[in-house]
Amino acid sequence: MSTRKRRKILTKDEITHPFEGEWGDRYPPILTVEQAAKLLQISRSTLYEWLKKGRLDGAYRKRGKHILLWRDKIIEIIFNTRALSEFLLTRFVVFE
Repeated sequence: MSTRKRRKILTKDEITHPFEGEWGDRYPPILTVEQAAKLLQISRSTLYEWLKKGRLDGAYRKRGKHILLWRDKIIEIIFNTRALSEFLLTRFVVFE
């Protein structure tokens, strides 16, 4: 029997609920690179690197030279994808 703890997958409601109210005003559904980096507490260069490596595929669109990121999709990818979630869990305290 494996002693590994089974990871919980976040539901859509769990992803969107924290953004009702003040956090929703600060971080709207479509984010700039600066807003997304601030939300994730990473540097812009790290976010650009993740985009280049394909870690956030499906969570952004380029409009000319501008990059727009979908807040909820970023959170879903980060917390529901093993590699990124393990990286971030070593950096932040997660409250359950």
